[in-house]
Amino acid sequence: MSPKSKLYFSFAAIILLAAAAAWIVYPNGSRINLKKFKINYEQAFKVHLGLDLQGGSHLVYQADFKDVAQADRADALNAIRDTIERRVNSFGVSEPLVQVSGNDQIIVELPGIKNINDAINQIGQTPTLEFRTQNPNPPPAAVNASGTITVDPLAGWQPTGLSGKQLQKATVDFQQAGSLVGQPVVRLQFNSEGQKLFAQIVKDNINKPLAIIVDGQIISAPVISPDLASAGDSVQPIIQGNFTVDQAKQLATRLNSGALPVPIKLISEQNVGATLGKQSIDESMIAGFIGMLLIVLFMIMYYRFPGFLAVVALCIYALVSFAIFKIGISFTAVILVGLFFFLGLTVNTWFGILAFLSYILLMFLGGLSPVTLTLAGIAGFILSIGMAVDANILIFERTKEEIRSGKEIHKAVEDGFARAWPSIRDSNMSSLITTVILYAFGTPSIKGFAITLGIGILISMFTAITVTRTFLKLFIGNNILTHPWLFGVSKLKREAGN
Repeated sequence: MSPKSKLYFSFAAIILLAAAAAWIVYPNGSRINLKKFKINYEQAFKVHLGLDLQGGSHLVYQADFKDVAQADRADALNAIRDTIERRVNSFGVSEPLVQVSGNDQIIVELPGIKNINDAINQIGQTPTLEFRTQNPNPPPAAVNASGTITVDPLAGWQPTGLSGKQLQKATVDFQQAGSLVGQPVVRLQFNSEGQKLFAQIVKDNINKPLAIIVDGQIISAPVISPDLASAGDSVQPIIQGNFTVDQAKQLATRLNSGALPVPIKLISEQNVGATLGKQSIDESMIAGFIGMLLIVLFMIMYYRFPGFLAVVALCIYALVSFAIFKIGISFTAVILVGLFFFLGLTVNTWFGILAFLSYILLMFLGGLSPVTLTLAGIAGFILSIGMAVDANILIFERTKEEIRSGKEIHKAVEDGFARAWPSIRDSNMSSLITTVILYAFGTPSIKGFAITLGIGILISMFTAITVTRTFLKLFIGNNILTHPWLFGVSKLKREAGN
């Protein structure tokens, strides 16, 4: 491919990218539906707002430390927080806040949760899992004073010592054989102790029923077949009970969430409205628009033609960034895709193609999570806009120096980008390191700031180096657009540079 053809190809790709981003950013939402092409994929994109922008549920729990020594209470409270956080994350709440308050309280904030009772039930349940074998000598039924016979459904089953304490992971699977082929089941994975114990239970109870009990209820009681016993220590149990997919997922989630180290009591619950409110959000939008307008005026008045192209690149940057916020991307994916893209800019363009393919693959595999926009996240996005402008300023100042030295416009543009790139690369890499630290050690709101800032930095490198340079190289082919004045360099200064 000739350099000119490559330039036209890059320009077309940028326009296509901008159009796709604008479609995703479209206020009424956007949707991808590939079912008409016989591909089972459908996805709707919408903006995910945090508690401060959309409201949600606010819960306060108090721990019961009556049986816990004073020296162990701090560790127990932190363990409660970690367990609740796992439970909250498992049912897909965007940017939850779970934090310790005082000596015995946990505060839980759940953005966008409309039914507060669902959240309370999910957080408060302490699931139990037991395996019991049939009791050959069950106790007789109890008779109360009124003559009513009370039957304990678990009385005919005796404990085996295998319970949720040995459980490592529960996953949703589908039955592969038997009369329930295709039915959702929950597959259990024990630690080494539990696995040996389960294998021994199977070996000792061939052709006998084994009851699987969750929260005191018998879910199923399958008969152990000789084939199961022949698998030895590698045998893996499943829970089947004519579940729907959602029921199987819920059971697996509850089992994976673990038990709370000490009991907790809900002492406060309330639905929270957006702390900023619509008026404050509208005012923030107006302030952002004014700031963008001032940047546009400065870039065009001071850098003239390159400044105008930088403004166009900045608009593409804003569209792509906001589109990614709606599509969603995990922070790990940001780092990996960003690394490939960085190598694409510095080593080989094939790395850039790999970055794009990686993102598409992650999206179709469900490896992406939406970016939740909070006030802190918006601040990170606005800061990244300033950094995107800063990169263009470095490039244009270097270009002006090259023009003043007497170089032709085409050569000055190439050398300006080449000389500015090390400064842009180093400053952005140091900023990315900072965002990683903020994400690793910050609170949920600080993490939101780090995510939007990190995404913005990576995209700003693309728009400053690729988009702006492509536009400049495309348009300076016209001799009318190569006058030094259009690049912010007066004729007098250029002669002085000679």
